[in-house]
Amino acid sequence: MKVVTVLVIVVLVAAAHPASSQEPRTLLTLEEALELARRNNPAYLRASAGADASGADVRAGIGAFLPSLTGSLSWSGNSRTILTGEDDFGRPIALPDPLTFRSSSASQGLSTGITLFDGLANLSNYRAAKAGAASAEANVDLAEATLTAEVERRFYTALQAQRLIDVEEQLLEVSRRQLDATERLFRVAARTEVDVLGAQVQVAQQEQALEQARGDARKAALRLSELIGLGQTIAFRVSGDLPPAVDRSLLNVDDLAAQALAQNPRIRSAEADAAQADFAASAAAGRRWPTVSARASFGRAVSLSSYDALFKFDPRDRSFGFGIDVQVPLFTRFQTSLAVAQATANARVAEENLREQRMALEREVRSAYIDLATAERRLELAERAVDLGRRRLTMAQEQYQLGTIGFTDFQQIVTQTSQDARQLLSAEGEYARALVTLAELAGAGVR
Repeated sequence: MKVVTVLVIVVLVAAAHPASSQEPRTLLTLEEALELARRNNPAYLRASAGADASGADVRAGIGAFLPSLTGSLSWSGNSRTILTGEDDFGRPIALPDPLTFRSSSASQGLSTGITLFDGLANLSNYRAAKAGAASAEANVDLAEATLTAEVERRFYTALQAQRLIDVEEQLLEVSRRQLDATERLFRVAARTEVDVLGAQVQVAQQEQALEQARGDARKAALRLSELIGLGQTIAFRVSGDLPPAVDRSLLNVDDLAAQALAQNPRIRSAEADAAQADFAASAAAGRRWPTVSARASFGRAVSLSSYDALFKFDPRDRSFGFGIDVQVPLFTRFQTSLAVAQATANARVAEENLREQRMALEREVRSAYIDLATAERRLELAERAVDLGRRRLTMAQEQYQLGTIGFTDFQQIVTQTSQDARQLLSAEGEYARALVTLAELAGAGVR
């Protein structure tokens, strides 16, 4: 699988070409790319934030079993001035002197309440909150697995694009040397002007191929930068190797499918969603039962015919109360029936979604295994084509120098050999991405 195999072909016909001085010097390894992605990728950070918020839902579910406690402080003042009054016969008269009345009050209170029975709705809500937290955690795992696989795919694509530049540079050097050789043979009448023009066309075409490869490499780097949040203005060169081949005889597709159904975070998230919907339906059904609650309160208060009660913290009057309340939902205008029907429907939808996710995941695992087998076979054929092309090119070069084959035939062989080299790089990248996809779906054990 090593690209060295491709370069061997070039060495047969040309010396090594020095690397371009314009290439960026900043090197980025796969491990560094993954670390940057976990710190900067928006989708992964959103999933992490959702998991953090789900912890508050669980605490709220626990709090429903605890008594509530409320404290209050209150001060008030009032002033009223009277300018009119009544005589002995009830007729309004003006008072010789206005009368002013002032009053104030202070109160302090403490109240508590607890639900004794609610049809187990609080218990169901708590279980639903725990299932929601499990779903959020599974979504974080899913986001991380998806991000890891996508970073690996884009990293290997960028690595493949960089290696293609190296191959295209070597092939351009070969074309230029072939042009020089053809021009020398033309000067001694061993080749025609058509052969020289053909060699010049080949150089021009190879220059175009090199520029295309450089452009593709820059775009691959941009896609990787977007994913890991490195920044579009930072030039870098990925550093590393493609993943090693696996022994497919050690992989059983049925075992991989079963492993995926048991471990894949997509399934764990769907299972938690189904459990959460089921508990929510139970909580809705609990609204049909009576609710029993207990309450108690304690207060202190004082009222004075002056402003002296304002901001008084030790009122002397005391009060204490307690009670038990029972609420029976005799008729709720069908709102309870509506809530139960909606929650039950949501539970059925979540259950069917889980079943759909399981079927889809099993199909994806089996498809990914087929893709891996296809990529492996394509890679084997590409390596064989490169090996045969290398030997064919060696013989063709000797025949061309002896004049037993023409330039056109020799150029076709060179072109085909170049194409084989590109196909090998493509097959290596395809195999690496197929391996990453299967590992993403089936989890550990593939690599």
